[in-house]
Amino acid sequence: MFDRIFGNYLVNAGHLTKEQLAEVIEAESTTRVKLGLIAVAEKLMTQEQADEVNHLQTVMDKRFGDIAVSKGYLTDDQVSSLLKKQGNIYMLFVQTVTEKGFMSIEEIDESLSAYQDENGLTHTDMDDLLSGDVDRTVRLFLPQNDALYDRFCALAVRTLIRVINSGAYVSKAFLVDEIYTDRFAMQKVEGDHNISAGFAGVGDGLLCIAEPFADEEFDSVDLDALDAVGEFMNCVNGLFATELSNENVDIDMLPPEFFDHPVHIKGKQFCVFPIYIGEGVVNFILAIDESLEVS
Repeated sequence: MFDRIFGNYLVNAGHLTKEQLAEVIEAESTTRVKLGLIAVAEKLMTQEQADEVNHLQTVMDKRFGDIAVSKGYLTDDQVSSLLKKQGNIYMLFVQTVTEKGFMSIEEIDESLSAYQDENGLTHTDMDDLLSGDVDRTVRLFLPQNDALYDRFCALAVRTLIRVINSGAYVSKAFLVDEIYTDRFAMQKVEGDHNISAGFAGVGDGLLCIAEPFADEEFDSVDLDALDAVGEFMNCVNGLFATELSNENVDIDMLPPEFFDHPVHIKGKQFCVFPIYIGEGVVNFILAIDESLEVS
C-alpha cells in the first residue's frame, strides 16, 4: 500500500508521472531489493562503497554481504539485519524508481521528509507507513484513536486487498455528521456493539467492488450490483464477528440494505474512509455504537 500512497503523492507533487508510477508498480512484482541499496538507504554504506562491492561481484563468486564484510564496510550483524529488510515495500519502491532513473535516492528522501512535514507525521508514524503493514498504515489515516475503529477498518481494507483488488490503498479519513452520496450498500450489526458499516460511491463508483466480487460485469450500479457490494460487506462483518466471538463479544448481523438512488446519511461524527480501487474511489462509512440514518 505504501507504494500507492507515496507514489501518488509524488505524482501530485510533479516528481513522477502517472505512467511512470504505473511502470514502477508493475515492475515491483518481479523485482528483489538489492542489499547494497538497502545499506545505502540505511546509511550503513556510501554509494561509492556499494558500487565498489557491486563491481567486485563481477569478478568474485561471492555474495554482496560477504564482500562488504571482508572490506570492513559492514558487520555480520548488519548484513543479517539488512537481509531481513529485503522484502520491505519501501526499499523495493526506492530501488525500482532509482533503477529506472525517475528519481535519485536523495530526491526520494527529500520528498519523504516533505510528505512527513505536510501530513504532520512523527518518526514513529513514518516507521508504520514504511513498514508496509496494512494494520499499522490504516491507523495512521484514521481521525480518532479508537481500538475498535482501528480493528474494523484494518479488517475491511485487508479484505478488500485480498478479495477485490491487491492494489487498493487509502487516504485520510474524516468525521462528519452527514454526507450525501449517489449509491450506498450497508449492513447493521447489533449486540454488545451496534455497528453500521457500508460502502458509498458516486456514479458507478461501486462497480470496482461489485464486479470483482460477483465475477461479472454490470451495466450500472443497479440492485444486483449493490447486492454484490452488500454481500462483500457481509463477508467483512462475518470476519469481524468471528474475531469478536473469540473474545466473548456477541454481535448479530442484520440483512444488508441497498440504496440505488441518491441518499443523505446522517449520524453523530461517523467515519468516512476514502479507499482507492483501480481508477476509482469509494467511501467506507462506519459508525460504532452510534446511530446512522439513511434517507
